[in-house]
Amino acid sequence: MLFVTSIVRKTAYCYCLLLLPTVTPAQGIQFEQGTFAETLAKAKSEGKQVFLDAYTSWCGPCKVMSKEVFPDSSAGAFFNKNFLNIKFDMERGEGLDISSRYGVWVYPTLLFLDGSGEVQHRSAGYHNPQELIALGTTALDPTRNLAALEKQYASGNRRREFLLKYLEAKTAAYDPDAGSIANDFLKTEADLGTPENMDLLMRHIDDPYSAGFQFLLKNRPAFEGKFGKREVKAKIESVFEGYLQSHPELQLGEVQRLYGTVYPEGGEVLASRYRLDYHRQHNDQANFASAAIDHYTRYPSDDPDELNEMASIFAEEMSEPAQLQIALGWVKKAVSLQETSYYQFTLAKVWAKMGKKKAAKKAATRSLELAKAEGEDTMLVEELLEGLKKK
Repeated sequence: MLFVTSIVRKTAYCYCLLLLPTVTPAQGIQFEQGTFAETLAKAKSEGKQVFLDAYTSWCGPCKVMSKEVFPDSSAGAFFNKNFLNIKFDMERGEGLDISSRYGVWVYPTLLFLDGSGEVQHRSAGYHNPQELIALGTTALDPTRNLAALEKQYASGNRRREFLLKYLEAKTAAYDPDAGSIANDFLKTEADLGTPENMDLLMRHIDDPYSAGFQFLLKNRPAFEGKFGKREVKAKIESVFEGYLQSHPELQLGEVQRLYGTVYPEGGEVLASRYRLDYHRQHNDQANFASAAIDHYTRYPSDDPDELNEMASIFAEEMSEPAQLQIALGWVKKAVSLQETSYYQFTLAKVWAKMGKKKAAKKAATRSLELAKAEGEDTMLVEELLEGLKKK
C-alpha cells in the first residue's frame, strides 16, 4: 500500500509539473534596485548610460508608461542592452535631491545620464515603446543628443537648421531656455509672418522686448485670426507674468516700462494700478495713499466693490483730513451705485475717522438694518455703534 501511495504521489507530482506554466525571464525594461550613486558607479564601470524615469505617484502618464510601455518586450530588449535603468518618485527619498539637481518640474521626465551624472539627453511626457526606443537611440548618439547640441550652441553655432534641431530638443525636454533659442532662431528669419514662424512665436516667445514679441503685438489681428482672440490674449498675459516672475529684482520704474511695452494701448492705466499695489505690498503708506489718489483721479472707477475697498483701507490706515475726504467720496459713490450693509459700514468708519459722530451713527444704523435684512453678520457694526455711543 505504501508502494502504491508512493507511486501515486510521484505521478501526481509529475502531473503537477506538467501543468505549471513555463517560467521565462521578464521581457520588459529591468530597473535597478540600488541607490542613485550605486547605479552611476555601475554605469561608469560598464561604460553605459543611465536611463532614469523621474515620476510621481499621482502622474497619469507616468502610470500608463509603467503599466504599458516599460513592460514592452522591444523596449526591454533595447534598454536592458544599452542602459542601466532606474526610476525614482520625485517627491520621496532620493527623488527629492534628483529633482532639484536636474530641474525636474514636469512628469514624467526621462533622463539619460553618463556615469558621472551629466545629462546626455532628456525629454518629458508620455512615450510609446517605439518613441521611447527612438529617444534612447538619440541619447546614445554623441552627434545628435542634447549634450552634443549644447556644445555646438555654446561654440556659437547659429545656423538655421541647427537652431531648429536644438529648439526641438529643448522643447521636448520642457526646457525653460527654449524661449531664448526661439529668439535666436527667429533672428535668422527674414519673414516672421510665415505659418511656421507664427507657430513658433505662439509656442516659445517669452521675452517682451524681443523682436518676435513686438511682431506679435503689431500683427495681433493676424495672430487672432490664426489662433483665436482668447489664445493670443492668454499668450500676451503669460509673457508679461512670466517675465515679471523671472525678474523679481525689477524696480518700480522698470515694471512701468514693462507694462507700456506689453500693453501699448492700456499700459498706462495698468502701470498706475500696479504702482498703488506695489506700495501697498511694501507697507509704504504715504506713497500708497498718493498713488491711490492719483490713480482714481485719473481713472475713475464705477466698480462699487473696488471703491469700497479703497475707502475701507483709508478709513483704517490714513488720518490726514484731505485723504479721508477723498475716501468719503469713494464710498459715497459706491453706496450710490449699490447700497449694501458693507458699503454703509465703510461709510460709517470714514465718518467716524473724520470725527463726524452723528453722520457715523446714521450710516452705522443703516448698515445694521441692511445686515439684518440681508441675513449678514452684525457683530462688527454693533461694535462700531457701541463705540460711537461711548464717545
